[in-house]
Amino acid sequence: MTLRRVAVCVALILSAASALAQGRIQFVEYSAKFLCGIVESSAPASGPVRAGIYETSINIHNPQLPIQPLPSVTFVKKVVLAPREGEDPIKPSEFRRAALTADFADHVDCKLIRALLGPQGGGAFIEGFVVLIVLPSPITVPHELDVVGVYTVGNREGQEVDLEVVPVAPRIVPFPTAAGTKLRDKMLEDSKKE
Repeated sequence: MTLRRVAVCVALILSAASALAQGRIQFVEYSAKFLCGIVESSAPASGPVRAGIYETSINIHNPQLPIQPLPSVTFVKKVVLAPREGEDPIKPSEFRRAALTADFADHVDCKLIRALLGPQGGGAFIEGFVVLIVLPSPITVPHELDVVGVYTVGNREGQEVDLEVVPVAPRIVPFPTAAGTKLRDKMLEDSKKE
């Protein structure tokens, strides 16, 4: 185990102990930006981004060692579209539940983002956020995931491709134990399993 992982484990244990002592339950949340689709060169100059073909892949890795208490981490994900300011807001997708086995990885790409959005994801170009929420377990500390956004944009001729890889920082969201447990149970009940 690397020194970084040991430090992260110690910090999580101390954080969980502190939260339990204060009667709190913690969720770990990630909000990863996505850009999907085509922006035509004939689009007005006031368009959201430059002309090109945009693809996003949100990579998710469970850094737990296979010998740790739980063999997997359960999380939910949803997609939130970001319309231009002044346009009507669009309802986020429903939650979709997933579990990731220790030291395994998964990804959410534009195809899955559009599928989660249903008809709302049918535009030529869409952008917004993929939100991942790690659900707390009653018997362990909250688990963090490794989440990285991989973004590519290319031109129509396929001659130019830009790539950017951006780590997504976790946000710890504490709740009083009763409210947090109720929220966790509701998320599990309302989410469809993959």
